[in-house]
Amino acid sequence: MNHPLSILVIEDDADTLANLCDILELDGHVVLGVNSLAETKRVTRDHQFQIAISDRKLPEGYIEDLLSDLKSSLKGADIIVITGFADMQSTITAFRLGVTDYVIKPIIPDDLRRTVQQIAEKRRLEDELAREHRFADLVLNTAEAIVLVLDLDGNVIQFNPYFEQLTGWTHDDLLGKDWFRNCIAEHEHERVKEVFIETAHCVKTRGVVNAVVGKNGDSYQIRWANTTLRDLDGEVTAVLAVGVDISDLTIAQERALQAERLAAIGQTMTALAHESRNALQRIQAATEMLGLEVENNPNALKDLKAIQRANEDLKSLLEEVRLFAAPIHIRRSPVRFPEIWRRVWNDLSPLHSKRDVELIESFEGCNVDVHVDAPRLEQVFRNLFENSLAACTDPVRIEINCICVDDRIELVLSDNGPGISQHHLEMLFQPFFTTKPTGTGLGLSICQRIVEAHQGTLVAKDASGGARFEIRLPRQNHSTIPCLS
Repeated sequence: MNHPLSILVIEDDADTLANLCDILELDGHVVLGVNSLAETKRVTRDHQFQIAISDRKLPEGYIEDLLSDLKSSLKGADIIVITGFADMQSTITAFRLGVTDYVIKPIIPDDLRRTVQQIAEKRRLEDELAREHRFADLVLNTAEAIVLVLDLDGNVIQFNPYFEQLTGWTHDDLLGKDWFRNCIAEHEHERVKEVFIETAHCVKTRGVVNAVVGKNGDSYQIRWANTTLRDLDGEVTAVLAVGVDISDLTIAQERALQAERLAAIGQTMTALAHESRNALQRIQAATEMLGLEVENNPNALKDLKAIQRANEDLKSLLEEVRLFAAPIHIRRSPVRFPEIWRRVWNDLSPLHSKRDVELIESFEGCNVDVHVDAPRLEQVFRNLFENSLAACTDPVRIEINCICVDDRIELVLSDNGPGISQHHLEMLFQPFFTTKPTGTGLGLSICQRIVEAHQGTLVAKDASGGARFEIRLPRQNHSTIPCLS
């Protein structure tokens, strides 16, 4: 016997009990015999059985009256009843109470062995199915991939814990709900539904990428492989979709593309920088000489000043683009963090000294040295201060709240200006994006690169009544650190 069972025989006739044990042991089963329900309760305290074969009439009464106690003791075992005087009603009652089979005396050994073999095979299949279910549950619960099942109307039937972990959606939120309406951005409804319809018509679809909207509104780029589920008759009943989150890959690809653009800009600027500087210097020298010749002509001097300002603007734009394309190298040195923004604020006094402007400072734990690249961070504060001064009307209030604790620096710079729209927030740090009529749109992008070169983060938020920038930096003690390009 490939799958021997542990069998309990309950029979108050000693000869019949011995005979049954001999028959069952022929197939390699482990058999134990008892003569009463009381004895059954005793042996089941220390042993577990898969099958119990019991005479219908026991010393304690008829089996149909004792089944509740018997099943409680046997804990899930299949029960076979043997009797020489079965009637229809008692047989029906026994089956209703959970008896697996009824055997009529006189017992035919081969029939009994066949019945036990059938139960053994059933148990083997049940165990195999249970193992498959456990394996499937393990895969569903541990795989870092979305497993989603939709009915043919596009309603959610099931999804795995990873989907809930990734998106925040729970079963209560989505079960029975329209997948497309709840989780797909409106502008992608038509395209994604077409893929769903193709899949429902038995066309396997792979490599389809679309955004899935999380519960809090965040978007995740998911790459899908889809197929159908069928019932026993072969009819399609549902669509199974397995998805992998490629959001990080998408971001990496965007960064790689940006790096390629920066490399191209850098190569171009390397070629142009020398000649451009020479040309601008010639313009500057020529205008200075011309100024001496027309110093008595106010109108000419006015036009000349305009040319000189335009020349300075071109030099600034050229330098900004050159800096953006160049690698950023961080050279750390100890400095008190408030000194950085105060130096910048003093340097910008021509922009705010004659206006109604107030810089409000609040800081905690910043009376110790931090190791940062102060000149680089001055660039960051200069850009943020200039943006606030340009965006705000008087009276201007710029607030800095800074905390230097443990291994990090947390700073929030906010103003009382018009704020930043959600649409602009999404593009604010993209190179060449600007809302100003002049400028390259590289300032905030450079600021973000400088902060990231410090292994920190710079994010923008639309606070109530103004813009808000949050800077987080590690307080590292390295004097130098090589940087990002």
